Amino acid sequence: MKRLYIVKLLCLLLICTFISGCQETPQEDLVKNKKEQDLEQEMKANQPTGESYAQTAEILESVPTHYTDEFEADGVAVLVDADVHIPDTDKIVSEKVKPAAMTQEQIKQVIHYFVGDAACYPIGTAVSKEEIMDEIISLKQEISLLECGAQSSINEGDGTLDEQLSQLKEQLKKSEELYTAEADKEAAPIAVDDITFDEKGAIELQSDLGRAEKARILIYKDTDRGDRIEFMNYSPAYNAVEGAWSVDISEEEAGNKAQEVIQALELGDLEIVGIEKKAQVVDGNIVGYYDISYKRKIGGLENFYLEEKTSVQTDRAEPLEEYSAHMGQTQDNIQVDASGVIGMNMNLPPRVIESINKDVAISSFDQMKEFLAANIMNKSWKAPGEKTYLKITQIYLSSMYVVNKNNNQEYLTVPVWDFCGYSYWESMPENSVYNLEKVDKESIYKTTYLTLNAIDGSVVSRQAGY
Repeated sequence: MKRLYIVKLLCLLLICTFISGCQETPQEDLVKNKKEQDLEQEMKANQPTGESYAQTAEILESVPTHYTDEFEADGVAVLVDADVHIPDTDKIVSEKVKPAAMTQEQIKQVIHYFVGDAACYPIGTAVSKEEIMDEIISLKQEISLLECGAQSSINEGDGTLDEQLSQLKEQLKKSEELYTAEADKEAAPIAVDDITFDEKGAIELQSDLGRAEKARILIYKDTDRGDRIEFMNYSPAYNAVEGAWSVDISEEEAGNKAQEVIQALELGDLEIVGIEKKAQVVDGNIVGYYDISYKRKIGGLENFYLEEKTSVQTDRAEPLEEYSAHMGQTQDNIQVDASGVIGMNMNLPPRVIESINKDVAISSFDQMKEFLAANIMNKSWKAPGEKTYLKITQIYLSSMYVVNKNNNQEYLTVPVWDFCGYSYWESMPENSVYNLEKVDKESIYKTTYLTLNAIDGSVVSRQAGY
């Protein structure tokens, strides 16, 4: 069964490669007005009136739950058959924010939450003679296998056979010297008060929490997207999921346990977007866990990851501008089994500098339909010499971080419409179109072909951040 899945995946990858190889050279229709104009002043000028609360609610209430339409856009047949996703709110708030930066107190709080009073060591540090000897045995076995003609699992693909052998023997020599030098001495744990980011902006620790493999705590500084926390106290069973296994906890209980860490570490207003059952190895046994994915709520709107489809500007040729790193929406996950939270991969919520507008007035959905038809022609793939189809299957009203004028470290939360789906053309095999549709339906995070500012309908680039 697993082999069949791999074959299907390889076929799909070949289809995608074929599709991208036949398309025009991508050119991004960048929205210069959002980069050059003072969006902050525009947002502030859109202040609420006496009727604004009712107006926002009325606009959202008038949005259909499903929208169908067909039209032609510069040789692209746009087929809209989409569910429309809107928030349950009567107002939309815009804020000025910056990427999160962890304080020393927050670092201590995170480490203490996951490991309690257990000792912490730098990742890669052997904490006992037994661990050093395990490494020596493993290296000797690897060298023996290589000398018999097998491929190295440690240095897979890293140099020639002789080079891999040389690297492993050098590593073995160092481990044997360390074993002799250490005698019965154990490595000293790191005091939590002394733990801080290294010169690369990273904190990488391991701790013995009672499982066969050491738990890992990773904290990374990211001045563009906000500091990130990763925790892992399990081993995913990549090659053993076909065996019998179960999850000894309900989805509701798993969600509640995950909510505890969200509240304890003040990770912001998060909502579950998907829950997937997976398998792990615990002390040699295959057991189940839940992998829970999240979307963030900001200013009354959902703020979640969407992949932006690289776009073709079909009516004119202009050079691409360089994209600067920016605070894009992230994919955040928490893993839970019967013992509690066993993993987490999450960015901290952005720091709010000030509230720009406490009641943003957005355009009506009828206006958005006009903006869609007017702008999709320059944001769609167009196959050379034949008719291209773009099918819009999901439409979202959400919140996006947009770079503030001349400041790549400062952002405004702006309401946006995203039009998601997939594209194909006339000569494509039927099964290729079927696979595109299947991926579109199954993916939690969708591919957006057009992002529009919900206030004035101007085009926004999720990739560029403006």
